Amino acid sequence: MNWLTGWKKKIGIKVKKIFKKQPVGQQETDWKNCPQCKKISYLPDLIANSYICECSFHFDLPPKLRLDSLFDSGYKIIEAPDSINPDPLNFEVKDGARKGYKYIEKIKKYRKVTGQKTALMCAIGSISNLSSVVVCFNPKFGAGRFGPAENEHFSKAANLAIQNKVDMWIVIYQSSGIDVHTGITGLSSMVKSVVSMNEIKKAGIPTFAIAARAVAGGTFASSFFMHDFIIIESKCVENLLFSGKRVTANILKGTDQIPDDFGTGPGIMKSGLADITLESRKELKQNITNLTNIILKKEHLETTNVNEANENQEDFKKTASTAS
Repeated sequence: MNWLTGWKKKIGIKVKKIFKKQPVGQQETDWKNCPQCKKISYLPDLIANSYICECSFHFDLPPKLRLDSLFDSGYKIIEAPDSINPDPLNFEVKDGARKGYKYIEKIKKYRKVTGQKTALMCAIGSISNLSSVVVCFNPKFGAGRFGPAENEHFSKAANLAIQNKVDMWIVIYQSSGIDVHTGITGLSSMVKSVVSMNEIKKAGIPTFAIAARAVAGGTFASSFFMHDFIIIESKCVENLLFSGKRVTANILKGTDQIPDDFGTGPGIMKSGLADITLESRKELKQNITNLTNIILKKEHLETTNVNEANENQEDFKKTASTAS
């Protein structure tokens, strides 16, 4: 039993070293463990560094902090429509370990934890003096699932972007996919989000999809790839896929056909499905504003050239009629 005693001592020493760094009076929630470097970081330090660990791992950035970091100063929250029914099927598990489990109760819990009506937080404001609408998925709201309620919220934000003729449409994706608890109504959300994206593109608004975390299932297969620019927020972003490795392996009859970087940011870039991979989310604002300014300047130049060509044509007609 000497080996067991020695093992306990080693574990005890490691635990003491970890908690020795924690000042007296601080709560356990003031600390976050990095899944990449395994280091425990003090939450206020992470907040000051945009929720980025020293090893460059990117923790989930709360939607409110993300909006604060993107918008210049002040923005207006686009509230979710009040008439939304988040549980149109009155879904309930009638057997198994969770007998009598009602899905609406879980939605109420998500709302209480996040303070949101849906998994989306949407806002309109100015980013580097460019009018913008930003849609943020919140992974703490049912892993950012996309259901009928989220679809109506998404559509409302899209309509507002079109009505105000904004310069940028930005969606921060952190979504596990379509909400399966809502059945066919959830699947129809895929179609409706595609329709909303088509309307935005018809309005000539530059669009940006930001993969900040997992983007999977129906969300991955619908509106995500409809944007003008697909940006991977950091190299540590994973689970950018329609289905996981295990399901894909079953389809391909073996894991030897699946690359190691399957569903990762670098893998998506290698396959040509994304345009940019950032080193840090701190670069996001500068990159999207630079791209938008180039697009808007190009459109301005094209409009100016057309107007000048029309004016020259009119002058030519006048000169020709005078000469005759």
